[in-house]
Amino acid sequence: MNALVPRDRLRGIDRTLRAVAVGALLLLAARLLQDVLLLIFAAILVACVLHGAADWLHRRLGLPTGLWLCVVIVAITLLVGGGFWLQGPRVTAQAATVADTVSQQVQHIWQTVQDNPLIQRLMPQIKAKAGSVLSSLSSMVPGMASSTIGVGGDLVVILATGIFLAASPSTYVGGFLRLLPPTWRPRGHEVMEGLGNTLQLWFLGQLADMIVVAVLTGTGLFFLGVPLALTLALIAGLFNFVPYIGALAGAVPALAVAVAHSPQTAWYVAVLFAMVQTLEGNVIAPLIQKRTVDLPPALTILSQTVLGALFGIMGLILATPLTAATTVAVRMIYVESVLENNDDGQPARTT
Repeated sequence: MNALVPRDRLRGIDRTLRAVAVGALLLLAARLLQDVLLLIFAAILVACVLHGAADWLHRRLGLPTGLWLCVVIVAITLLVGGGFWLQGPRVTAQAATVADTVSQQVQHIWQTVQDNPLIQRLMPQIKAKAGSVLSSLSSMVPGMASSTIGVGGDLVVILATGIFLAASPSTYVGGFLRLLPPTWRPRGHEVMEGLGNTLQLWFLGQLADMIVVAVLTGTGLFFLGVPLALTLALIAGLFNFVPYIGALAGAVPALAVAVAHSPQTAWYVAVLFAMVQTLEGNVIAPLIQKRTVDLPPALTILSQTVLGALFGIMGLILATPLTAATTVAVRMIYVESVLENNDDGQPARTT
């Protein structure tokens, strides 16, 4: 009996070292292929949303899921295209006006702080730093143009891949499960279903949250008499796709426009955004999260900070759904299947 103890320990050490080596290789591959992996995850998110909508219609109304998928894609295309055709030029012009107003307010603030003695003493260093930044930006213009084209290409890849994944999810899920040992495949299928449901629920919750924020913000700005209320509400709602950080960024254009209108209106707008975000964070979001996905605020902010620093704007946008999926994967694969498994190897079921 005693002779078996060292052997068991050696096996445990061997399994640990293998797990560490595999984890290190996966992290290295993720670092080298970070852009591709983010595109794949974005396509999977699109596929989960499209297939979830088509499957919901199939269960409610019958008819094949593929037919409903075509209906959903056509409906989204008509909705976006029709909205842009009807309000696109107006919203685009108003968005340009908002950008000009923000730029003017920044210049006004800069001219105001120039009279500060501390700023005057630091003026040579500020001018030197500004000059270096401007020269860097000038050299980046060709790269920014190609980057814009690259973003358009990435969007096409994401949408096309997401549609193909949504059209035949069983093909790709089955192919992935065949890479697992036969005894792991039933649990692997459960994990894949759990991840898909999580991404669908997260998107539904975030979409509802964005709509509520846009409606409340637009209504408040309209009654306050703030110009460009519709465009500012759309900006606030779209920015709210990125929780917490997006809410702060969405308030900046509205405050800039309000300051140009009148300082007193700017105070009212600041109070409006504070009230909307307080209501959203303490009442609306908890009600939505009860039926969708509940993520701790600290974990959400940390994931946005880390993924934004590592992967840029794409990492910031996808930080929350990626964190939600990772949380579910860790719970189902490690906590339930490893830490809380029964003697028969199946995860423990809590009541």
